[in-house]
Amino acid sequence: MEKTEEQPTILFGKSKWIWSPDAAKKNSNVIMRRTFSFGQNKPPARAFCRAACDSHYYLFVNGNAVVWNGGLNRSNGRAYYDEFDIGSYLTKGDNIIVVFCQYYGNDGRDLVCSPRAGFIFECNDLEIYSDGSFMVYENEAFRTPRTTNCCYAGWNVNYDAAHEGPIQNVYDPAYNITQFKPATVLASYPDDVMGNVTLRPVPLDKFSAQPIIVKPKKITDQFDGDTYIINLPREMRVTPYMEVAGNGQEVITITTDRTEVMGCFGDEVSTYKAHSVTYTTKPTLNIYEGMLPMMGSVLYFTMPRSVKVVKLGYRELGFNTMPTCTFTSDGDKLDALFGKAVNTLYLSMGSTIMDTPERERTMWLGDASIASRALLLTYYDAMPLVKKVLDDIMEYSQDNILYSCVPGNVPVDIPSHGLIALSDYGIFGAYRNYTTDIEFFRLNYEKLCDYLMQWEMTEHGVALRDGTRRWYDNLYNVDEVLLENALYYNACAFMKELGSVVGNNDYEEEFDDRMVNIAEFIESTWDGLGYTTREDCYDDRANAFVVLTGLVPDDRRSAVARLLSATVNASPYLEWAVLSALTALDRRDAARLRFDTRYSCAATDGKTTLGEDFNGYGTQCQSYQSAVIFEAIELFGGVSVKDGASKIRITPDFTAIKDFRTELKLAVGTLEVRYKYSPTKADIIIDNRTTAKVELDIAPERIGRPVERRTIVLNKGKNKFSV
Repeated sequence: MEKTEEQPTILFGKSKWIWSPDAAKKNSNVIMRRTFSFGQNKPPARAFCRAACDSHYYLFVNGNAVVWNGGLNRSNGRAYYDEFDIGSYLTKGDNIIVVFCQYYGNDGRDLVCSPRAGFIFECNDLEIYSDGSFMVYENEAFRTPRTTNCCYAGWNVNYDAAHEGPIQNVYDPAYNITQFKPATVLASYPDDVMGNVTLRPVPLDKFSAQPIIVKPKKITDQFDGDTYIINLPREMRVTPYMEVAGNGQEVITITTDRTEVMGCFGDEVSTYKAHSVTYTTKPTLNIYEGMLPMMGSVLYFTMPRSVKVVKLGYRELGFNTMPTCTFTSDGDKLDALFGKAVNTLYLSMGSTIMDTPERERTMWLGDASIASRALLLTYYDAMPLVKKVLDDIMEYSQDNILYSCVPGNVPVDIPSHGLIALSDYGIFGAYRNYTTDIEFFRLNYEKLCDYLMQWEMTEHGVALRDGTRRWYDNLYNVDEVLLENALYYNACAFMKELGSVVGNNDYEEEFDDRMVNIAEFIESTWDGLGYTTREDCYDDRANAFVVLTGLVPDDRRSAVARLLSATVNASPYLEWAVLSALTALDRRDAARLRFDTRYSCAATDGKTTLGEDFNGYGTQCQSYQSAVIFEAIELFGGVSVKDGASKIRITPDFTAIKDFRTELKLAVGTLEVRYKYSPTKADIIIDNRTTAKVELDIAPERIGRPVERRTIVLNKGKNKFSV
């Protein structure tokens, strides 16, 4: 956003951290007001603002929502400030800024709170600064919340409207609300509690400008009262809105169909409860604008029959981006799965790349690795989110461990997650392949290498490292020894190649020695049918990662492909690895068959997202299921992007997909690829609007008829071929 200030200023140099008198109170909800006037003068076209809050804030100017869910989740070492422009909301005469602020005071897997609350604001263009000129009211309608086993920070809402005070005219600058008192000044910036704040690296959430009012379906129960059901267009992140008339002391609950989420894969008996709202009415009209983000495809308002509904609705909110990738194929089911994966990925983007927005909102390294590959294909404008996740990882890695669950109160060391992340198919590899930011790797190269040195070598491969938790995948028959050795080999190969890019060869000899050792160990696990360290038992994931090391000789490729086609231990978390291995073995046809079989239920279940497993157990929105995106484009479509998108290879394979179209926005420009197959002719059209080296690979076994095997370097513009 272009700044309007004529002269640079010291950040928050004239502002103070402010709150109500009890800034240490947990689950604190305050309303702040600041009036100002232009008289008869025309207001400025732009008024550039900065604000920060622990934990979150919602800002209105003259009754217009400007910031929704502001305040990016902080970590131990970093808090953020937001930038935005309020110029378009200003009018002649009196104006008012109203801010609804929340302080959680409880940590979670997604957030670390400071010891006290605080809000800070500056608008140099209007000469408005947070200080005692802001009027503050602690909204006592927020009562002690019900307990929850939510994995993330924050509280259930327990709102008793009888205690909210006369705040109905809070947006009217002329209305003097006597309950509002001058803000308590806590400290100047920077202080010892909040420290220095950093510019928010990802955009503010986008949201519905006004509540979307809908006509709900009503179900009446003689015992439970009335339930009003709003079927959302798809699974969404929303905040609820209601206007109801009551007699007072009637209890209304607001939930979604995903407020309760079952566990999965060994945790099936557990139920995880996301945040919900309990609202107790006051007499006459009740207007409630919920500021608690809720996930689901159905919104429920349950209330006694004595309550009269006037309006019900919601605001949608989410990451400020739109898909920059299109995809269509030869199969309705594949297209449907792709659309579900795109929505799944979108809902998993927030202050981090979330494992699942329904149950945890946590960044797990393995899940974020899978999602980041899909994100960099699908949402070009969300690239800064991947960078933020990487910065979070590096910020928490002072002890040379790459942690999951950061930022958060309990960093978790899962070695297999770190090895997946630190590979060509992980989050580090995705960032390397899709961005030109080599400086990030140059700055962090030694720290990443030191992470790999945490593993000890034996005479027969790498020794397993326990970490906080030794975990590989959700399903059964996990060959841990083979998996960890193959994962470690791939991480070493990635880091060795990266060393040559950043000009640091200090670890090259060590990587070579370790890779030779592991290669010899992997060779010793071949028994004639597959690779295994377990007697008469084969793991499709372990064999898949062995394939991805490139260590499978040509004379074993068919046998390994048969094993990968016949063995189905992988959950959706690592299914992509098996499909990738089949592709690497030139068996895209087998990969597509396996994909169609395993995803057959998910393709037709009527849901708008993809969940934790193939058959509907656990969460219904799981970020690692966005793997469908790169499976469709990279594996079946044969579009490979490498080295900062400077190298693009296209390998049509009509045994896997016969009708294919995608358009990708990349760091080097836009690429459009189109295949159309018929028994007599196959058309390939590639519109190359990039600065990359784009190559087309033609192979008779992939085309399905005798054609010349060749590699063609494509010109810029439209390239057409018929084979």
